[in-house]
Amino acid sequence: MNISRTKVRQCALSYLYSYLANGSQPLDTELFWSIAQEKERDHFRTAYAKALLHTCRDAADSARLLAERLEQLQNRMHGDLTTAALRDEIEHYAAQSETFDAAVRSLQYSLGDKLRDSSAPLAQRTGDALRLAGIVAAMGRDLMPKFADFPAYRQPLEALASAMNRRSRMMQACLVLQSPESLSDNKEYVGLARMAQDMKELRPAVESMVAAVIARIPLVEPRLEALLQNYSVERLDYVDKAVLYISLYELEENHLEVPIVVSEATALAHAFSGSKSAPFIHGVIAAAAQK
Repeated sequence: MNISRTKVRQCALSYLYSYLANGSQPLDTELFWSIAQEKERDHFRTAYAKALLHTCRDAADSARLLAERLEQLQNRMHGDLTTAALRDEIEHYAAQSETFDAAVRSLQYSLGDKLRDSSAPLAQRTGDALRLAGIVAAMGRDLMPKFADFPAYRQPLEALASAMNRRSRMMQACLVLQSPESLSDNKEYVGLARMAQDMKELRPAVESMVAAVIARIPLVEPRLEALLQNYSVERLDYVDKAVLYISLYELEENHLEVPIVVSEATALAHAFSGSKSAPFIHGVIAAAAQK
């Protein structure tokens, strides 16, 4: 698992805060994750859409070339009944190709729409474009070998095949994006792959940590109570309490070095509880480390 520990700890803190604020009762996990990953999900969908549009950047030019070659072929074959079946297949291919182009334009419009209130349309239209890319690529593979059966039209068919091959290369480049998490070795898409992998790994990593931390609470609270001077665990802010639970877990169970645990605990306190909590958290963790 390669996900950043910082991301895991921050999300675990959010989960534990919600758990404690809910009276230490189980959370609606699906609701929690739909909220917790909303920003990352939006960023990923936007990056995914941009990557696909980048791959399709010459779609308009290749579509125009395909249309020109198709018109030339139709003019040559017009009236030849022996080519009727082939013409039908070519026209079906061209229609699907045009549908793909329309899906790409729709995705481009959705990406630039300042009024959309979520990234869901981006995800839908990206998926539509990828599905159509697969259909067009498969149709092209099946269709072009049949051109050899019509030697009388070799020249216009070869010209059409050239335009179709250009489209096919673009479709294949699109289909590479179907599994973005597998593109970590692709320099062009390494950022997208990192985002996809983080989205995939975050939930199991956080839930594993949270389950372990919650299971230890009955054992930790008496020790934590002994570390607090003139204070009680019940009076602790939920955020501070969650930070301490996570930090003690990492100190005692993950056996991280004390300076690392103290540094990360105070960083969490600064970011989510305030500057006044950071020295307090620092002191409690340092005292726990000494014992």
